[in-house]
Amino acid sequence: MPLPSTIQTHMDVFHGLAPNVDGNHIIDDIAFKFNVVAKVAAYTCKVKESGTWFTTEGATAAVTFTLPAVADSDNVVYWFYSAEDFAMTIAAPAGTMVAGNGATSTSIAFDQSTQIIGTGAMVVCDGSLWYAFPIRGQGDNVVTVA
Repeated sequence: MPLPSTIQTHMDVFHGLAPNVDGNHIIDDIAFKFNVVAKVAAYTCKVKESGTWFTTEGATAAVTFTLPAVADSDNVVYWFYSAEDFAMTIAAPAGTMVAGNGATSTSIAFDQSTQIIGTGAMVVCDGSLWYAFPIRGQGDNVVTVA
């Protein structure tokens, strides 16, 4: 828990609070933490959610994540992780995704039966293209690039 700024410290305050070291010896107020969000239905990602780790935890059917326009997404990054045994697709605007062997792809999907849980991808945008980096939890997972 952060210390109130009325406690004497040689450190600068941030939003009126002095940094505090937690039980893991991490400065809790400034430590990097993922924003982890579960989605159970189709979802369109927002630019302001850059840095979010999306999961399909709790989904009872396939989930499609739609990425925003590349022109609005320079330096945006998302992580996607399949936590249920239902297909997960990450869709970009037509021809703006680089994935697998496709330089102008539109989506990647984790949809092979029994090879879905534990897969996912990190996607990064440079303002022109989305670059997808698959996460293959079981080593032999199949990623469908379209």
